[in-house]
Amino acid sequence: MPSPTALFLHQWKIIPVAILLIIWTIFSLHQQYHDESHPGTTVPTIKEKSSQETHSGSETALPAAALAPLPSKESASAETSIQSQAALHNSQATPPAPHNSQTHPSPPQKAQDPNRTLILYTYSESPSSRSNLEYFLKKGLHGSADFLFVINGDANASSLIPSKPNIQIIVRENDCFDLGTIGAVLAKDGLWKKYKRFITLNASIRGPFLPAYSSGACWSDVFLGRITEKIKLVGTSMNCQPWPHVQSMLLATDDVGISILLNPSLANTVHRNDFFGNVDDLTGFTPCYGSMHKAIHGEMGLTELIRQQGYEVDVLLAAFQAETPTTYCAANGNPEDILYEGHYFGTNVHPYELVFIKANRNIDPTLLDKMTSWHLSQNTSAWDTCGALST
Repeated sequence: MPSPTALFLHQWKIIPVAILLIIWTIFSLHQQYHDESHPGTTVPTIKEKSSQETHSGSETALPAAALAPLPSKESASAETSIQSQAALHNSQATPPAPHNSQTHPSPPQKAQDPNRTLILYTYSESPSSRSNLEYFLKKGLHGSADFLFVINGDANASSLIPSKPNIQIIVRENDCFDLGTIGAVLAKDGLWKKYKRFITLNASIRGPFLPAYSSGACWSDVFLGRITEKIKLVGTSMNCQPWPHVQSMLLATDDVGISILLNPSLANTVHRNDFFGNVDDLTGFTPCYGSMHKAIHGEMGLTELIRQQGYEVDVLLAAFQAETPTTYCAANGNPEDILYEGHYFGTNVHPYELVFIKANRNIDPTLLDKMTSWHLSQNTSAWDTCGALST
């Protein structure tokens, strides 16, 4: 049996070993805990917060680019390609708005209806013209045709004309007179080829006037309805001096008739001498007339142009309807212009007879004033009788 001294020395040798064992155990446990808490790295990581977290309270969220890992070269290229395609798609789908917006009335739209009508109104400033335009804007506009107002010269009448999808305004130099203006406007960019029916009128006449018993009629159909396979030019009245011709303050025709009046090769085929021109002067819609006399000579040749091509003309005048187009003048003694006071076979033509009446020749001014007032007081317009704009 070992002595007490030997036993003490033996136990003393074990103590350092035990202490070393305890230290090693503590170190191992600490290392294991560290590895589990921070695997593979000793760099602290930042947890990316959700969108809700980044905008909560007063915290300032880091940009997503700072939180996301850097892409590889391949992924960066693919992302750039996708973004470029998306930008291209968006630019094609939604083009940038123009710097300046269009504020003028819309141009006449290309008609889907093959029988769509163009109504061309020429205007030159005068007190009478202003009153006639104001009346027409209240009673003559409708949705079954496209309206083109041509303002000649320095006039502020454009401000009176409403902005509608079927209304356009052109302001131009006051030259060429009405016939030349009509031709220049219709020929530009082939405008006339987009329509099948046409009415041209100027601001020297006032209308439309329709009686109560035909209040459901459309004024433009009154004229266009008279165009047939034979008749290609319709007006309100005929002047027999110096030879028979439809007066040009209002004319209705179709694509056949307008192609004749706009044909420059036919403009020199009416060889007539008169007070206003000679056999070499042009007629039709193509010339730019340089004087009033030349323009009147050109007006008188319109009827002859139509007849030379084998067609006929027609007017609303009651006295004309009592005869034929070729016998009216001779049967009535070749009367002069009936659109003057007392010149309609001793009386005056009534606005209801012609729908539009000359307002600058003092033809029964009291009647014209009364008719104007009465019709403006009626709560109707061509928007009701001819049709509104289709939606």
